[in-house]
Amino acid sequence: MLRYKKIKDNLVHITAVINWKKLIIGKGNKIGPYVVIGNDAQYPNKKSSGKIIIGDKNVFNEYVNIHLPTNIRNKTIIGNKNYFMNSCTIDHDCSIENNVVLSSNTILGGNVTIMKNAQLGMRTSVHQNQIIGSFAMTGMNSVITKKLIVEPGYIYFGKPAKKVKKNLIGLKRNKISSDILKNEYKRFLLLKNK
Repeated sequence: MLRYKKIKDNLVHITAVINWKKLIIGKGNKIGPYVVIGNDAQYPNKKSSGKIIIGDKNVFNEYVNIHLPTNIRNKTIIGNKNYFMNSCTIDHDCSIENNVVLSSNTILGGNVTIMKNAQLGMRTSVHQNQIIGSFAMTGMNSVITKKLIVEPGYIYFGKPAKKVKKNLIGLKRNKISSDILKNEYKRFLLLKNK
């Protein structure tokens, strides 16, 4: 039987390993078996520096790893209502907005930004310093390379991934108008040109 404890208004499995001193966390999160939050950044030339910030109502399934930031951003940020399937890795200085799904074995390199409502398929690998646009989707086993531009509202697939088509089902399901998508694209460009 799975055994959880209520800690700071969150359900935390007894096997989870959490660096509470380096974590700011909201409420209603579920942290599953063998999840590790707050291990050192996987960056050989930089020391861990800063905090992990997690919002509300996220689900972290078994073996998810979330690493401490470095002085690049000083924050690894996870918003609200995200769903992380088993064995995902979120490296240093990543920023994940709201309602994002990372399917099993997804790997985010350091300093990756995932905009809201994006969905990454099983075993997607994302190169460091990438930005995944809102309402974008990747197919299973996709490799998001350094130079690929992952625009809001499109589907990408392959090794390396390529733009396949507009994510019509995802946009319709979320009731996203062309105006909303244009605004998300502007926001995407602002993030890209920081």
